[in-house]
Amino acid sequence: MQVLLLTLVVLSNLFSHSQPIPKESTATICEPITTTNTTLKYPSNHFQTFLVEDDFYKQLDKSLYEEYHGATFSMREKILFKDVPKTREFFNTKTNTVSQEMDLSNHTMIHPNRQVYFLASYRQHAQEEFYKYAVIDAETKNLLIGGSTYTPIIKSTNIQ
Repeated sequence: MQVLLLTLVVLSNLFSHSQPIPKESTATICEPITTTNTTLKYPSNHFQTFLVEDDFYKQLDKSLYEEYHGATFSMREKILFKDVPKTREFFNTKTNTVSQEMDLSNHTMIHPNRQVYFLASYRQHAQEEFYKYAVIDAETKNLLIGGSTYTPIIKSTNIQ
């Protein structure tokens, strides 16, 4: 029985198509995996320490961003870049503002764990609303994302 089994194994090896064995050296197989993307313009910096939000705003160039004078609501947060949409949504909820959902898929040069400052300001008057926000890199102080809107308040009148 064992002879028959051994004969079958030998015959199957002879008739099977042999596949070449890849020639890989130990150095190639054990090559370390690099986890950092060298093409990122803004790599992760979540282990670094930066100014608290209020100190950052005080020293910030006001031509880059300035809160509205007499703002109804303003917000200053130091967050990770991946949390920008959630933070903007929180600001929109606080100010009862409706806007499109933020999509960060075009910002591929910024690591999700990059520290940024989210600064936003909202001002409401009887006739109008102003809203603006800026996302500024904590390390380079470059403006990464920003936006503003103006909305006139139209009061409905009931004509009878």
